[in-house]
Amino acid sequence: MSEIDEQEIKRRFEVISQFEQDSEVAARDVEQVRRRLILHMSGQQPREQKIWRIIMKSRITKLAAAAVIIVAVILGLTFTGGPDIASVTWAEVVRNVENIHTITYRETVTGPIEKTTISYSSSKYGLKEECYKNGQIDTIACYQRPEKMLVAVNPSAKVYERRPLTEAELGGIDNRANARWVVKKFMSVEYKELDRSNIDGEEVEGIEINSTEAFSEFLPSVDSFVGRLWVDVATELPVLVELEFVPTGSTMQTKIVIDEIQWNVEFSKSDFEPNIPADYTLMKR
Repeated sequence: MSEIDEQEIKRRFEVISQFEQDSEVAARDVEQVRRRLILHMSGQQPREQKIWRIIMKSRITKLAAAAVIIVAVILGLTFTGGPDIASVTWAEVVRNVENIHTITYRETVTGPIEKTTISYSSSKYGLKEECYKNGQIDTIACYQRPEKMLVAVNPSAKVYERRPLTEAELGGIDNRANARWVVKKFMSVEYKELDRSNIDGEEVEGIEINSTEAFSEFLPSVDSFVGRLWVDVATELPVLVELEFVPTGSTMQTKIVIDEIQWNVEFSKSDFEPNIPADYTLMKR
């Protein structure tokens, strides 16, 4: 592509601004490109950064879809998906989750065993899991990274446990803090891309796997298996994980759903310290 001077860039954008475009669609496309540009800014060359400053200083108030396409081309970004412009780049999803170190999410298991776990995870402070059965709190487990200690509380029995964490458990904390383990598991085997969908008002794209190989260390022997990972198109971060399988010799399906995912949550050390009433008994190993 030939060099374009600053005046020519400005002129072209002023021309593009005259195009008529549905305002809602234009706003959506511009927002998607803005988010993508933010992700790419750190790796831009000086000329690309100069072009970005020109765009940001422009007085254009209404960009047509053509403007979005030209911005992408000038900055060398890759978009697929036809008229919707922005599409999930799965390698980018991996990089995104690797750079995030706090997360909360809900994990719901239905089938022969039914339970719900709310997890709060931080690569700095550790992992806290609140497990519910039949709508009632069953156990609270705090994997405390600074102390390298597990504190588990059983409210119904009024007992608690305190023991050192193993190296494997410490490593597991890091994986759950940024959820890279889930994303990499999905991408470690053959997958197919799913049609664009909508979850809680957000546009999402997904991939589906049918091999148990990725999750063999967590799952029993199964007769059938399907897993789906859904990612927000705008943020390129996971919003939903679905695992469905029928264990060998069973006729009942088990389904695991991870949702209500929140990224970059602010935590303090006290968030990973369980409340242990004075009348609880310490379990001795």
